[in-house]
Amino acid sequence: MVRNGKYYIGPQPSDDDFKSLFARLSSAGAGRPVDDNGQPIGPWTPNLLAEEIAQLDPAGTGVDPRTVQLWFQENDKGISAQNIRWLAKVFGCGDPDASSKWQVELSAAQARLSAKRRRQDDKCYAGAPVPAKQGFSMARLSESLFDGRRSLNLPIVVWSSASIFWFLSYIFGIHSITYSPIEGLNKQVGFFWSPSWIIGEMLLLPFVLIIVSELLAFWKDRRPDSLGDSWASKIESYRVSYWAIFLICFVAIFAVQWAGVYLLAFIQGAAANGMVDWLLVSIERPEVVSRTATIYISALAFLYSGMIYWFYFIGLLLLFTIASDFNDTFTAPDHQGGENSPIIITTGTIITLGVFRATVFGILLATTIKLNAAYLITDAETIMGWLVNDTLFSLGRSGDGWHWLNQSPSPFFTSFLLLAITCVVFFTCLVFIFKVIGEYPASETACIKVSSLKMACVVIFLAANYLLIGKFYGFSLLLGVAVLLAVYSLFRAGAGVAWQSANSE
Repeated sequence: MVRNGKYYIGPQPSDDDFKSLFARLSSAGAGRPVDDNGQPIGPWTPNLLAEEIAQLDPAGTGVDPRTVQLWFQENDKGISAQNIRWLAKVFGCGDPDASSKWQVELSAAQARLSAKRRRQDDKCYAGAPVPAKQGFSMARLSESLFDGRRSLNLPIVVWSSASIFWFLSYIFGIHSITYSPIEGLNKQVGFFWSPSWIIGEMLLLPFVLIIVSELLAFWKDRRPDSLGDSWASKIESYRVSYWAIFLICFVAIFAVQWAGVYLLAFIQGAAANGMVDWLLVSIERPEVVSRTATIYISALAFLYSGMIYWFYFIGLLLLFTIASDFNDTFTAPDHQGGENSPIIITTGTIITLGVFRATVFGILLATTIKLNAAYLITDAETIMGWLVNDTLFSLGRSGDGWHWLNQSPSPFFTSFLLLAITCVVFFTCLVFIFKVIGEYPASETACIKVSSLKMACVVIFLAANYLLIGKFYGFSLLLGVAVLLAVYSLFRAGAGVAWQSANSE
């Protein structure tokens, strides 16, 4: 039967649940345009059905293609009342009376599906043993910290914890304090002048945490339900890594580094490596702040550092897990090619952007740590004066260069380790994603491939800038270019991915 130029099938009495009824109607092409012989031009596909519903919606939004795709899959997913209304209009060929009849039939079929699912659940629960109570899991705890629905939780923890050091440094007079490493030089080493603490840990790090939280929520929502392994089991497979991260951050970064560098220096009355910062300045200026006070403050500061680096490395591991899971998911035969390609390409594009943004902020975080440490072992009075003088000297506008003091900073190694791990995670994630995207035609993936190449170049440039800090006169010019490039690439990459997403879906 033809109604409004479309193939119409009227409701028939049956005991079909929603899945069976929908499969029969979609394969028959109910509601599709007809040819000259009055036959439908083909069956429904997820993309075709999603486009048809979008045309029926005055707002032009319709139903998410991922939701439509679930109707076609063999799963126990049903359909909402709102979507039943749209589907009834499709099967009713736009006829109000026919659409009303199909709405009643689809609602009844959905009710039968719900009842069938409840019977199966009751049968399983009746015969299943009571599950044992789950014990403590470091992997589950770590992943739960990045719950996307509360993505500001970790930044708030970072900011509120850091505010303690703002107050403590001001109360004890080490927020802005100088000392004389050589005659005639009053060097500013106060907390408020430390870019690693003020810019790196309070501004750049929270951006990384937010990006990871949002990307995690996106992937858990986009991940197909039909996978054999659950997301929880995927997280548990890295439980050793989560324990390793915890021990490294709270044993190596907190306990060992604090005791070996700071506590030992306070006990001996001299900085072990010669570098003096806002904590070790009590050794040089005991009349301003006592060593006892800075012992406790430094212990809190390194405990805080252990905590925030715990957050950061968990975030990197989650990025790695998401990219790895994306690769495992979409290299499976059930999820390759055909009508899934727009969703796969768009998903890979969004994951790539999230990993890139987190990487850029991570490299900038490592850069602030090295920049602060490098300044502390120069003969410059302030960090801004050091950068300005370096720029002017390299341009021939100043006759006085800067020089190194006879000191060696331990943060150089810490920041390099941070940089190296961040870059390794970024390029590994790219490999995972392109193992999937590379299988699709160039016409569909050209934009993301070009964008990813540009992202890789930006990451390499920012890493090179980190390595060259303090290596030559004029490094500050390169630093300025790197910061501008980082800011520009963050916004530009987002625009490119938005374009790719719009054209893929």
